[in-house]
Order: sequence, then C-alpha cells, then structure tokens
Amino acid sequence: MLAVTYHLDRGPAGRRSSGLGAAFVLAGLAMIPWLCYLSVTLPASAWDAHWSLAWVGLDGCEALALFATGRFLLRRDNRCVLSAVGAAVLLLVDAWFDVTAAAPGPDLAAAIVMAVFAEIPIALVCAVLAARVLRTPFPHG
Repeated sequence: MLAVTYHLDRGPAGRRSSGLGAAFVLAGLAMIPWLCYLSVTLPASAWDAHWSLAWVGLDGCEALALFATGRFLLRRDNRCVLSAVGAAVLLLVDAWFDVTAAAPGPDLAAAIVMAVFAEIPIALVCAVLAARVLRTPFPHG
C-alpha cells in the first residue's frame, strides 16, 4: 500500500492544497444555478414509496455518529471531531426536514418542539465539542 504524507498546508507529494480548496469553492458556487433550477421545477408535493426507509436511515446515521463520538471521547481520541461534526450536520438536516415536511397542526408542532429542544441543542453541543477538541486536542499517548 502506498503511504502518502498529508500536511494541512500541503497536499500529497508536497503540492499546495490550494488547488483542491479552489475546486471545492467552485463546486459550491456551481451548485447555485442548480439550486435555482430545482427551486422552480420541483413539485410542491410528492409521494415516496421509501419514506420510512429514508427517515430510519437518517436517524440510524445520527445514532451511529453519536455513538462513534461517545466511543472516541471515552478513548480520548481526537477523531471525535469528525464524528461530532457529522452528528451535528445530520441532526440539523433532520430538524430541517422534520419541520419542512410536517403536515400543519400537531405534526408540525411536534417537529418544531423536537427541533428546538432536542436536535438543534444536541447539534450545538456536538459543534462546540468539535471546536474545543480542535483548539485543545487530546494528548497522544
């Protein structure tokens, strides 16, 4: 297996990673026209045969990310940053889709309560954890 050294300021084989950074910036900008297109062409409602599978999959990914974060923390492993950021993003996506996909009335109220009192606060805890470990990593032992 080929080993490649990667530093924050340089990419593989000593090349600057600014090219990769620029590619990601361009990819993000290139999505803007696509988002505009989707916003005017997608139907206002849709029926999905795999609706429950999609939600179970999303919540399963959240559970895995939270579990991994806990295991990494118990081991004082700096990789908890990766799983904590992943968990934060998944929780925010879950809150967004719960609220935007809920039917008006009790379903929407329940989605808002879950977002405000569970998903968003846990996402914030994950983000703060990741930021703190980035600033002060666990010592390598």
